[in-house]
Amino acid sequence: MAKFLWLTITTSVFWVALHTGTVWRVWYLQVTNRCPGCNLVGVTLKGLDLRKANLKNADLRWSTLEDVRLDGADLSGANLRYARLEGVTVYRTEFCQAVMTDAVKGYCISPGPTYLSQRSQTR
Repeated sequence: MAKFLWLTITTSVFWVALHTGTVWRVWYLQVTNRCPGCNLVGVTLKGLDLRKANLKNADLRWSTLEDVRLDGADLSGANLRYARLEGVTVYRTEFCQAVMTDAVKGYCISPGPTYLSQRSQTR
């Protein structure tokens, strides 16, 4: 019983410590609009305005970006493997050397005269 209790407490402390760091990184990204080299694996970023954000070499594997504005952001060298992008604007976003293998794009918004989203095409 004591081993089980110790294992439960240790796991809980480890889990909280792990996720607290992620919460702080997301908060830092929202406040400063920069988080180069950040470990944002598996996070959900929803409804954020990250225009001109510095996410150079950020690790965004398994992350979900939903209704995020990335216009003019720098994601060069970022790892977006298995990331899910839905409703993301990417006008003039830098993806040079970004890894996007197996990323899933729900629909992207590209402002301009040829604006067509997946949602408007299916109506």
